[in-house]
Amino acid sequence: MAENNKNQIGEGSDNYGNAVRQTANAAKQIGRQSAKQAAAKGAEATANAAASTVKAGVEAGKAVSNVAVGTAAGGPVGAIASAAWSMRHTLFKVLISICLAVVFLVVTVISLPAIIFDNLFGLNDNDSGESFTVIEAIDDLTNSVVGVIEYGYELAVSFVSDLISGGGYDYDKSMEAFTDNADITSGYDTNYILAAYSVSMLQQNTTKENMVEKLTNVAGLMFPVTYVVKEFESFFEDPLGYLMSEVKEFVECVIHPFDNSVILKAFDLNLDSQYGEFDITCGEAIDYMTESLRLSVEGN
Repeated sequence: MAENNKNQIGEGSDNYGNAVRQTANAAKQIGRQSAKQAAAKGAEATANAAASTVKAGVEAGKAVSNVAVGTAAGGPVGAIASAAWSMRHTLFKVLISICLAVVFLVVTVISLPAIIFDNLFGLNDNDSGESFTVIEAIDDLTNSVVGVIEYGYELAVSFVSDLISGGGYDYDKSMEAFTDNADITSGYDTNYILAAYSVSMLQQNTTKENMVEKLTNVAGLMFPVTYVVKEFESFFEDPLGYLMSEVKEFVECVIHPFDNSVILKAFDLNLDSQYGEFDITCGEAIDYMTESLRLSVEGN
């Protein structure tokens, strides 16, 4: 019974032999992953490494939890965690926890959409000598996205106006029946849009101009407009004072909220398709990057 108690997690002396073996295994796994990345071409290696690490970061918490209950964890992060838990003294746990925190921070940073850093480098390449931060680069991109969405809303409003005037419909009655369900301050997620664009480009050769151009191409679809032509009886007095009536037409228009499907159309994305050479879908990659970006901006 005493021997069994020594083997429980968090108690007894460190199993240095086991720790050494597991640390070596961790190094081998990391080495294999690094070798694969190094085999790729320069910029592509960096982008692909970022994409592959996104999913690893999501699973990292599961890996640590599994090790704590004696379950084998896969991947480099799991191997590191296994080695850490083989040495159960408090000091080692503190040091390893710090290391894992750094790993998770790096995972978060390289999981961000590439458009952010490409835009940052573009902002810093200026004659004024002024430097910009990552947050400022994100704000700049966000403002550009919002600008296109506002343009899309203006197109919807113009469509309604042109429909009423061009169709010869009764203006007052049509405006009375007009319903605007759009809200240009909500209904979309700029973080998701930045992530979707970066995924569509496989984290390579992204530019703000290209993203804005693709969004602008579908601006007219951002806020769908539906309408129904209806008739009503209009009364009036003739020159002799007799009450007369005539049938007129008006159009009942509705501007609908932002249609998120236009994002996929703009960037030619299929959420169920495989993301590059990695074992995740484009939809999963977008979700990981969106959450990473949200946490980076909001800090929670």
